[in-house]
This record gives sequence, C-alpha cells and structure tokens, in this order.
Amino acid sequence: MFIRAYLRASTEEQDATRAQAELLNFTQSKDVKIASQYIESKSGAKMDRPELARLIADSHPGDILLIEKVDRLSRLPYEQWKKLKTQLIDAKIHIVVVDQLMTHGIINGSEENSMIAKVLTEFMIDLAAAMARDDYETRRKRQAQGILKAQELGKYQGRQPDLELRENIKLLINEDKSWSQVQNLWKCSRSTIAKAVKG
Repeated sequence: MFIRAYLRASTEEQDATRAQAELLNFTQSKDVKIASQYIESKSGAKMDRPELARLIADSHPGDILLIEKVDRLSRLPYEQWKKLKTQLIDAKIHIVVVDQLMTHGIINGSEENSMIAKVLTEFMIDLAAAMARDDYETRRKRQAQGILKAQELGKYQGRQPDLELRENIKLLINEDKSWSQVQNLWKCSRSTIAKAVKG
C-alpha cells in the first residue's frame, strides 16, 4: 500500500504546495510515509488534470490517494464527479481526506473491511464533492454579480497586476537570478515572471 499525496491549486498564482506540511504532519501522526507527491495548478472544476491522471495510472490496487480536503480532488459537476469516482473505484484506490476522520480507517487499520464504514465513507465523499461544487458555483455567481454591479457604476477596472511584485522580479532577473530562484524567493508562477520580464 503506497500513499500518494495529491496537491492542487486552481491557478499558477496560487501555491499548490501550501498543504504539504499538513499532509506530512498527518502521515507522521499515523506513523506512515508519503511515497510520492503529485502537484499541479489546475481548476478542480475541470476533468483535464494531468497529474491526477498520472497518480491514477501509477497506483496499484489498495493504494491511498491522500488529500487535504475533498475540494482539492473535485469541484466537478455531478456527472463528471461520477466519472472520476468510477476511475478511482476501478483502480481500487482508497481516498483519505485529512479533515474527514471517517476516511482514516484504512490508515488506522480499523474497520478496513467494514461494509458500513465503506458505504458511509463513499456517501461522505459524495456529499463533500457536491458541497465543493456548490461552493464553487456560488463564488462564481457572486463574483459575476459584483463585476456587473461595478460595471454599472463605471468602477470596474478588471483584475490589476501586482506592480510591486513585477518590479521586484525585474530587479532579481537583472541581477542574473534564475527563474527558479525568483520563484522560490517570491512564491510566484513562471507566467508571472514572464509577464514581469515582458512588461
């Protein structure tokens, strides 16, 4: 049984590795180790996630997919969530969610074969996935309403770039720092660096 950690952020500007420490603390508290990590910056509302697909392909029956919260795995519409869940079930991958105690049984070694525990865990994950999707849609709707209202008032200017960050990036690039060094120092994406260099 290998534990495969999946870390996801919605955009390159966000830090996909943010939950690493929490996942590590969790596995240490259970006296187990993470065998590999799969990290990507892709929306949880999209099926096209290469690192998640690689995790599923790399997994053996009985392996564990470890995530911080269910929304790291899915903000998908119900039909697409069913498709992803079927892939996980067909691969015989167990899902363990750090903030969902009910999913910890497979790691704890307790109730691993209990049909009730498995049914409850599946129900809980389905419910959490539905709630994650609902939260995603609600935030998108509120964002659209806010933009519309700002446009009506003539106050909408769109998303503004972080000019201070871009200046700091330019300074480091001019000092012959590598893009990787800049990323590590400022916790920014390569696309942000490209925009700073270009602008």
